[in-house]
Amino acid sequence: MASNDIVLAFSGGLDTSFCVPYLQEQGWNVHTVFADTGGVDAEERATIEARAAELGVASHVTVDGGPAIWDGFVKPFVMAGEGYQGQYPLLVSDRYLIVDATLARAHALGTRAIAHGCTGMGNDQVRFDLAVKASGDYQIVAP
Repeated sequence: MASNDIVLAFSGGLDTSFCVPYLQEQGWNVHTVFADTGGVDAEERATIEARAAELGVASHVTVDGGPAIWDGFVKPFVMAGEGYQGQYPLLVSDRYLIVDATLARAHALGTRAIAHGCTGMGNDQVRFDLAVKASGDYQIVAP
């Protein structure tokens, strides 16, 4: 491995908080990124940032993904008048924005190692991994 830096898509929840010490024990220098797509307030953002610091990450950034999620996913979806199984909006599109923010941070740090805390039980891991793989040659670590 050329660099021991890794960028973790971080929410501050149980899964991604577990990932930090796990990755550190594996020899990684963990950098976290939180893509705020509009679902948290200022207090929760501060809590996420504090959690990253408590876990001893090398660096943490919060990316404002609100405009991108609105313009790139919500507006076109609503304008199309479609819903998942004809019933409700399919708004898991923020996973792709989270991937973009994570890859941008990795590029800024000069690393090609990406991590996430998506569980293998749902589709989030598939969405995340395929989006990363479609973006280039990255190492994906998913504890």
